[in-house]
Amino acid sequence: MARPKTIHNRTELIIEAGDELFARYGYERTSMDDIASHLNIGKGSIYLEFRTKEEILLAILNNYSQRLCKAMQEQADHATGSPLAILQKMMEESVMTVFDRATRDFHTPAALLHTSIQMKNHFPDFFAAKRALILKILTRAAQAGEIPKNKASEEVAFAFMMGTSSLYPPYINNYSESQSRFSRSELSDRAPILIGMLISGLRKPNKKGSETERN
Repeated sequence: MARPKTIHNRTELIIEAGDELFARYGYERTSMDDIASHLNIGKGSIYLEFRTKEEILLAILNNYSQRLCKAMQEQADHATGSPLAILQKMMEESVMTVFDRATRDFHTPAALLHTSIQMKNHFPDFFAAKRALILKILTRAAQAGEIPKNKASEEVAFAFMMGTSSLYPPYINNYSESQSRFSRSELSDRAPILIGMLISGLRKPNKKGSETERN
């Protein structure tokens, strides 16, 4: 194999190897030696890029969080039609993307962004950006007359994230007698229902519809 100095994408290779090994064996059980052996390079080559194993983990999570934000932002910017429909679709796709990424292996680092307070503290911008994007769509929904203007607020965006938090790792089943975490099919079936309920609660009351329901 070429000497480390000639590996122009060494940083990316280390990040990819760390992601794979952390997911397969767990962060604690994976050493810098393991990553070096996986790449067939000397451990010193890794230390040229990363001082600690945690730095590799943070780089993995940074890439992951940026991809999530970018995908959501692009969907919000390029979709047309009802802002609330865009919000529904964006959140549904985000939920399933995270599930597929976070559950591909038992120890996958992606889950840590949602479950580890220590890791979350390293990425406040990710959660702030997601909240800002939700607020942006709520503002568009208010301008379109879909929701009252007072619902396009930071507090409502925060509450919306609280309401959907159960759809993200660690996928603990707190709503039935089952002892297992919910499956992909369960999440795929129920996430739209929950997100739809939250969005319905934001809509302007339909006076005509309300009168019809009372009659």
